[in-house]
Amino acid sequence: MSVDFVYRVEFKVPPLLGVDERTEFYFGSLAAIYEVFTARQIGCKVTRLWNIGVSHGNPYEGRRCRITREHIFRKRRFNPE
Repeated sequence: MSVDFVYRVEFKVPPLLGVDERTEFYFGSLAAIYEVFTARQIGCKVTRLWNIGVSHGNPYEGRRCRITREHIFRKRRFNPE
C-alpha cells in the first residue's frame, strides 16, 4: 500500500462568498494553497506554515482557517508481465 498526503484547508466562514459556499479545500502542497487563496484569506504567509511545521504533521490553527496534513492510502498497482 502506498501512502501519500494532501493538505486540507478548513475555513470557519466560506472564503468565496457568492461564488462558492464550500469551507473545505484540498491541495497537494502548501504553496498550491496560495495559487487559489491570498495570504490575507488564509491569515498568514506560506513561510509561516513551513516554519511551524505543517508539512511535518503539525496543524495550523488560525482565526480564519485550520490547515492539516491528511494521509491518503492507495492500493499498489499490480501489473503482471
